[in-house]
Amino acid sequence: MIECIDIEDSRLAPYRQLRHSNLTHVSGLFIAEGPTVVQRLLASSYAIQSVLVDDKHVARFEPMIASDVATYVVGHDQLSGLVGFNFHRGVLACGIRKPNLSCAEACWQELPEDETLAVLVGVQDPENVGGILRCCAGLGITRVLLGPNTADPLSRRVLRVSMGTALSLALIRTKDCLADIQWLSRDRKVETIATTLGSDAQPLEDATRHGPVAIVLGNEAWGLPEEIQQASNRRVRIDMRLGTDSLNVSMAAGIVMHYFCRLAPRSIGGAIAELP
Repeated sequence: MIECIDIEDSRLAPYRQLRHSNLTHVSGLFIAEGPTVVQRLLASSYAIQSVLVDDKHVARFEPMIASDVATYVVGHDQLSGLVGFNFHRGVLACGIRKPNLSCAEACWQELPEDETLAVLVGVQDPENVGGILRCCAGLGITRVLLGPNTADPLSRRVLRVSMGTALSLALIRTKDCLADIQWLSRDRKVETIATTLGSDAQPLEDATRHGPVAIVLGNEAWGLPEEIQQASNRRVRIDMRLGTDSLNVSMAAGIVMHYFCRLAPRSIGGAIAELP
């Protein structure tokens, strides 16, 4: 435990004015906020740069932190001035991002018949992404492809909404969703299933599965691009009632993913995807 009296200490830079900063993948770092998310980071396979603890909560968190992790202690009255907002949750941590894997690297072997993947194409709202990732973790969906213009899965807001469960997933940033969907179908025999409201899509309650599937989810306002829908093996829809035009994408994702996981030919697993 390293007491930091001066909040201008350069070692505290990752935690400074968090409301106005965003540690993107370019920085190689990310911030976990609050007891639940920090505990899940500490228990994950991610490396940790440092932990920041409110001096009133040292006794609570010290037993959880490995002795080789730099842990900075800041006075309770100084903490809000450091992070830039009223912070009363006691602990933050700075994690180190893993190298980006390609779809081929993440799915390097034949996938089991009960495997379900999620593909996010331009899902921009961090709360939606966090909700979807929490659903994935709860259902045992360990591989998630995130396309361009999708919110950062390791942003503070996404991690907070996912309750840190995003840290247990294989997060695959793809630059070309169309090519990766086609590759999954062709080379890994994964049935890609586009979610849409189109009248020509199959009603969800009529859908079946016969092997590994990938559920493809689109942007909150515009849904999936037509070329993604056309490249997918199948399209499914959730029929609406009472004049409702659509469901929130995270809610729809939970319904569709649960439906296909329930149809899995074997019981779904809960372990992290095996990556090279």
